[in-house]
Amino acid sequence: MRITETDVFVTRPGRNYVTVRIETADGLVGWGDATLNGREKAVEAALEHHVLPELQGREASRVEDVWQMLFRQTYWRGGPVLNSALSGVDMALWDIKGKRAGLPVYELLGGRTREYASVYRHCGAPTVDEIVDNCRAALDRGIDHLRVNYHPQTDQYLDLRRVVESTRQVREALGPDPELIIDIHGRADPIEAARVAADLEPARLFFLEDAVRPENPDAFETIRSHAAVPLAMGELFTNPWEMLPLVERELVDYIRTDLAHVGGITPARKLAAVGEHHYVRTAFHGPPDLSPIGFAATVHVDLAIPNFGIQEMTEYETIYGEPIAEVFSGGPSFIEGTGGVDVPDDPGLGIEVDEDAARGYEYERSHLPKPRNPDGSVQDW
Repeated sequence: MRITETDVFVTRPGRNYVTVRIETADGLVGWGDATLNGREKAVEAALEHHVLPELQGREASRVEDVWQMLFRQTYWRGGPVLNSALSGVDMALWDIKGKRAGLPVYELLGGRTREYASVYRHCGAPTVDEIVDNCRAALDRGIDHLRVNYHPQTDQYLDLRRVVESTRQVREALGPDPELIIDIHGRADPIEAARVAADLEPARLFFLEDAVRPENPDAFETIRSHAAVPLAMGELFTNPWEMLPLVERELVDYIRTDLAHVGGITPARKLAAVGEHHYVRTAFHGPPDLSPIGFAATVHVDLAIPNFGIQEMTEYETIYGEPIAEVFSGGPSFIEGTGGVDVPDDPGLGIEVDEDAARGYEYERSHLPKPRNPDGSVQDW
C-alpha cells in the first residue's frame, strides 16, 4: 500500500480550508484537514514543498512511523505551520487505513465507548436576552451544554466584569440544569482569571476556557488555588507536549486541543490516554475553521475514548449553505433530541471531497480579528 500521489489545495466553500489528498498504488484516497486559520497559504506551502515530497513511495499503513518521521526529523519541531501540515497527513493516512480495513476509524481506535458524542452549542451574543433566546433554541433540540459568551463585536475590547455579570444573569434565567461554558480567550492575567473564576463559582460552570494565555502553564496554579471551577485549555497548543504539564499536574479538567493543529488523530488519542489517568476529560476544539474533514476525525476519536467530556459543534451547512455541502459529503451528523453527533459506519473517516467542486472555490485572503484595549494597546485574540 505504497503512497503514489499526494496533493494539497485550499478551497473556500464559505471559508478557507487547507485540504490534503493522499493516494495509494491500489487507488485508495485519504483526506486530511491542515487548516490554520489566517495562515492557510503558509501551511499549503509547507506541505507542497517540504512535507508531501517526503511521503512518495512510503507505506501508507505505517501511520505512527510517518508521524514520528515528520515530527522529529524536521529538527525544529512543532509550531503551528508544520504541525497543521502534519495533522492533514495523519488524518489522511488514518482515512486510508480505515478504507483498507473496511472499517470506520473509531473501530481501529478500539471501538465505540458511547453511542454518540454530546456537543455544546455557541449561544453567545451582545445582550443577555439574545443569549438566553439562543440557549432556549438549543435546549429545544436536546442540547444542554451551552457556551454563553457575552461579546461585543469580535474586534472590540472584552470587559471581564460584564462577562461575569451576564453569565450570572443567564444562569438565573435558565435555572440550574443546563451546563454553561465561558471562554475568555486568554484575555486575563492570572489574578484577573482567578477573580473571574471565583466570581463565577455560583453559576456552576461546566468549564471556564482559555482563562490565560498559553505561554505559562504555572499560571493555572493561581486560578486553581482560588476557585473550584473546572478549567479547559489547549486550542492554542500546536505541540502535544505543551499540554502535558497541565494534565500531569491536574491543573485543568478538559483537554481542548485541535486535531488540525496538534498533529492529527495520533497525538490526540495519546493525550486522551494520559488524561484518563489524571481525571482529565476531552473537549476537543471544533470551530468553523476546522474543516468538515477535521471535525469528522475529531468525532471518531470522541467515540472511541473512555474519558470523552464534550465536543464543540459546528453545523457547517447552517453557516455556509450549499457550497460546503457541494464540496464535502458524509461525515458527522447531529442526532436531534440527543444533544449529540455520530459518524456513519462507512470505512475510514466517512467523509468524501468533490475535488472539482473544491477547486472551483478559490482561496481568498481573510483577516483575523485584531482587538485593542480602550487605551489602544493590543489585546489577545
